Amino acid sequence: MNPSRAQRRALFGFCALVLLNMTGCATPTPKSSDIGTFWAGRLAIQLQTTPPQNWSVTFELNGSAEQGQMILLSPIGTTLARLSWTPQLAILEKGPDQTISSNLQNLSQQLAGTELPIAAMFEWLAGRTGDAPGWQVDLSQHLQGRLSAKRVSPEPEAVLRILLDQ
Repeated sequence: MNPSRAQRRALFGFCALVLLNMTGCATPTPKSSDIGTFWAGRLAIQLQTTPPQNWSVTFELNGSAEQGQMILLSPIGTTLARLSWTPQLAILEKGPDQTISSNLQNLSQQLAGTELPIAAMFEWLAGRTGDAPGWQVDLSQHLQGRLSAKRVSPEPEAVLRILLDQ
């Protein structure tokens, strides 16, 4: 018995749908070198301004100093800001607002009220004393998932504390 042309089309369409569905489920797992590093925890900054400024957020940091992303989250998990960067540009997203710059440090200034030493933070989180002009890092509690850094210059002084999720 020979299937009709309409039956063959229906069978072909069904097979194509099944294959497309299976392909969507077969997403390859990225290699660890593809995703870079990932850290999450709490981040607090104290700025010695008049009046002093203090803020604390949950953060997720992934990638590398050259290309990555930092997400700042409220205590209930709402995204407060997202800072993404590549060697060519950096993007700061705060709610519906988006700022694009070729300078990551300028955007970190807008985000935190002071320039965050993003490149050095990757080194610090890995337990290495990365260089950040004006900043002094304390890695004595790194094995416990804690680090702190103090910026003494330029003014205003700032203290950065990080507590990693264990």
